[in-house]
Amino acid sequence: MVRYDAFSASNSVGAGHSENQDSYLADVSTNLFAVADGVGGYEGGKEASELAVAALRNRSSEIQNEVTTKIVLEEIHDQLLHTAKARNKQHMGTTIALARIFPDLQTGRGGKILTANVGDSPILLFRNPEIDSGYEKVFTDDSFRDKMAGSMWAIVQYLGLDSTEINVHTQMVNYQSGDTILICSDGVSDNLLVENSYSRRRGSADIGEIIRKTRSARRIVEEAMQAGVKADDMTAVLVFL
Repeated sequence: MVRYDAFSASNSVGAGHSENQDSYLADVSTNLFAVADGVGGYEGGKEASELAVAALRNRSSEIQNEVTTKIVLEEIHDQLLHTAKARNKQHMGTTIALARIFPDLQTGRGGKILTANVGDSPILLFRNPEIDSGYEKVFTDDSFRDKMAGSMWAIVQYLGLDSTEINVHTQMVNYQSGDTILICSDGVSDNLLVENSYSRRRGSADIGEIIRKTRSARRIVEEAMQAGVKADDMTAVLVFL
């Protein structure tokens, strides 16, 4: 049986953001989970993330394979472009990272995970974190280190970006019982993953250790907020397989 734990908070509201622009979906009836991180710096980031999550919820039955998932996300992208134009909110958009779980009903010992993403919100697969705190990336990171902006990370594409066609990244991977998926906004990964941090972390904890000890999305977000690398909106969805 698939279970989950989710939490969202922000340490940037009032210090750059007027609101937490993240939204998430956690639906055990369809085994569909997602995080949308509204693009900051432009109007409508929260609207965009909410629209994307609502559209995914309404179209969850279409998230069946890599082809159909790409079609759904491309159409949500077009919907956001239309909404941004109608509301006169240029560059209104959001990242999206999703995972749908397809258990093997015959064996009951695992199954497949369909992942898809546009943007820089990570999807990480922990192979039985009770034994190993390491993880596999099951997403493609659409960001790069921008040396002109103090070595911060700059996003390449997102749903609603009106200057280019989007490239939806998809993967289909196997999982075993006991594995855990973490879907999160980049505020979490930029603060807790050494490979993403652009300044020294201050006492932040290992994500795999947090999962093993607490199985708590809230604890992951709180550790990320305390790390002090950067202030941001932070959302974590843990899916226990």
